[in-house]
Amino acid sequence: MKSRMFVTGVVAALSLLGVAWSAPSAAQQTTTLRVGNWLPNHHLIVRGIIVPWARAIERETNGTLKFDVMTSSIGRPPEFFDFVKNGVIDVGYGVSGHNPGRFTMTQVMDLPFMSPDPWSGAAAAWATYQRYGERYKEHAGVKIVGLWVHSTPGIHMRGEPIRTIEDLKGKKIRVGGNVTGRIMAALGGTPVQLPPTEAQQAMQSGVADGITFPIESIEFFKITPVIKATTEIPGGLYTDTFWLGINEARWNSLTPEHKAAIEKHSGMAVAMNAGWAWTNGDEVGRAALRKNNVNFVTLPPAEVEKAKAALKELEEEWLVEAKKRNLPGEEIIAYARAMVDVYRAEKRVNVP
Repeated sequence: MKSRMFVTGVVAALSLLGVAWSAPSAAQQTTTLRVGNWLPNHHLIVRGIIVPWARAIERETNGTLKFDVMTSSIGRPPEFFDFVKNGVIDVGYGVSGHNPGRFTMTQVMDLPFMSPDPWSGAAAAWATYQRYGERYKEHAGVKIVGLWVHSTPGIHMRGEPIRTIEDLKGKKIRVGGNVTGRIMAALGGTPVQLPPTEAQQAMQSGVADGITFPIESIEFFKITPVIKATTEIPGGLYTDTFWLGINEARWNSLTPEHKAAIEKHSGMAVAMNAGWAWTNGDEVGRAALRKNNVNFVTLPPAEVEKAKAALKELEEEWLVEAKKRNLPGEEIIAYARAMVDVYRAEKRVNVP
């Protein structure tokens, strides 16, 4: 009894003297993760997805886990996955399609007409990855904590709008990658692969007749002045899947508390933030196009069906690749589409 009283007294005395009885836990120390960034800080991915994600985790951990978002790029966007994997940066993000053939299974939402809006596309991308991603074995060395997609793209022309699939024949359409190029070629257009920063000049000079891009991106890359007509395609002609990841060794070094905070604000939370970001970005882009008196048209249902038929081969090729990897391709696509239906932004509610 006296011994117990002595220990209690010593602890109390040490407390009064400001002396810690035990060493501070790792969770009480501040850890900073370096976040690689290849976009301007005002871009919606940085301002609307990455920074809110980081700030939520910082608040969750009472500031013991911090994120240093870099303000300039250390390389080209396709290099960022390897930057994360090799520990050059702790955290990074990127476009899966920037590394063709490397993340094919993860890119299930990139297939034509899979993503009708950025909410359902992002949610389905994450839910599908959560269910099947470990079997893909596409992200060794990186802990993936978020996936999302951009909003549905339109076909923006410097002249007359695209009203039918036939109208694309002979038209030179700027595309950003090989998959989009294949889509345009399959629909009768001539793909012209250029970075977005060169799109306005290409359209002014006639190198390109049009561009396929999310509406948000038209304004962000200052292409609005050369656009005369925009064709919107219900159901989403294509999309790009983005990833957010943490170096695996860095992840393993984090405390359980820090890991729990990251997981709480990652995954579906990132997907929903992305839905907001791209929806808001599209509103800005649409307002700018309307101010420029752009003619908006919607591709008719019969023409949408023609496009789906012409692009079916892309899905078939994806299924062949899944079979090569002993993955249930049909099951994965069916699950992804089911998740799209669950999280679809357009819902009929409060209607008898």
